[in-house]
Parts: sequence; structure tokens; C-alpha cells
Amino acid sequence: MSEETSNSSTGMDSTDVTAKPAKGGPSRGLLIGGLVAIVVIAGVILTTNNSDAPRSGTATCATTSQGCEIGDIGPGGGKVYSLGGATSSPADCSGAVVCLEVAPLAWQDLSATATTTDLRSDLATATSTVAGYSTTNAAAGTWRLPTQAELTKLANLSPTDQARVNGFRDVSSLYWSSTTDRIYNRDTAVFTDSAYVRSIQNAYGQVPRTTSTIYSRPIHPF
Repeated sequence: MSEETSNSSTGMDSTDVTAKPAKGGPSRGLLIGGLVAIVVIAGVILTTNNSDAPRSGTATCATTSQGCEIGDIGPGGGKVYSLGGATSSPADCSGAVVCLEVAPLAWQDLSATATTTDLRSDLATATSTVAGYSTTNAAAGTWRLPTQAELTKLANLSPTDQARVNGFRDVSSLYWSSTTDRIYNRDTAVFTDSAYVRSIQNAYGQVPRTTSTIYSRPIHPF
């Protein structure tokens, strides 16, 4: 049995997000209990840190969306992993620049250990569960699955930055994106709904059926 995908299913988006979300007043980062895990990336053992201490040693990113660096606590309580179109670091995410933070490891149970797995489900369940996720300063509906480009950016972080943000549970597990398409099966002459997924190791991603069981992690634009 063979399947073919349309060209759009593997095309890379050029931007992270298309619109800057509305900004409220200064917010405080969500306090998250210290969680530590060991992750092996490209043959190097890295210590990951899910504590609430910003990497830069200040709380300005969490409280004002300014002075943000990769690995800092963001305004929603996640870890900053993209500084958008900023040309320098630290970046000011309070204006036109759209930065991204990823929810903590074991985001469904913040009291769990860092090795607790993320949600593993079909795409519909992942989409609804992620949309319902909320933190102290980021309400339900502001978190979402990453697009294909945003998921790729998270996977392509350097091993050092990957350890700072805990973007993936390990190097081989696949994660859902919100970028969907349809696959045509020539043997059955049937189109099947699909979505882009990827792991750290898989640089090209895969396009499984949306009923496949895949991991998911919320992201929050700010």
C-alpha cells in the first residue's frame, strides 16, 4: 500500500505566528516546583531544569515581556524558546516582536516529576486539551499546539538551549503540530486527514493520520 502527500504537507512556514496577541498589564510568572531530568541529545548528557529561576537571573521577561532570553520563564509560566524576529538577545517581546514559550514538562500535572510523559493522544484530543490548558497569567485559549514552523524551531534548538527549555521528552518521541493536510491513498482512492509531526532526531517530520497516538506540548505566543 502506498501513500502520496500534497506538496503543502511538508512545506515549511516562514513565520512563527501571524498576529501579535493583545497585551494586558504586566504579569507575573507562574511558580513551578523545581523539576530536574536528564536528557541525552546527540550523545551528550544534559541536565534539564524545570525550576522557576529565569536563566538570565532576572524576572523581567516573566513580568514585563522584556529582556527575554532563551530559557527564561515567560509571562505564562513556560520556558521561552523563540525570540521571534528579534535581531539581538535579550529581546523585547512587549512590542511588535512575537516571542514563544513552551509549557513545562509534564504540563498536565505540575506536581509530577519531570519524567512524567506529556499527553499522548489523537490530534482532536490534543487540540482540545491544549486549548483548555491555563496558567496563572495565561488563560485557557491562549495556549495552543505549535504550527509546523514553530514545532520545527523548537526541535532545532541547540542541545544547550533544548536542555534549558525542556521542549521534548526525549530525542525520538514525535509531537503534534496544528498544521494539517490530506493524504491520498492510490490503492483505496481515499483521502485521509493528516497532520505534521516531528521529533528532535527527525529533521523532515512525518505525516500520520490524525487518529494516530502522538505526544503534544502547548505553546504560548506573547
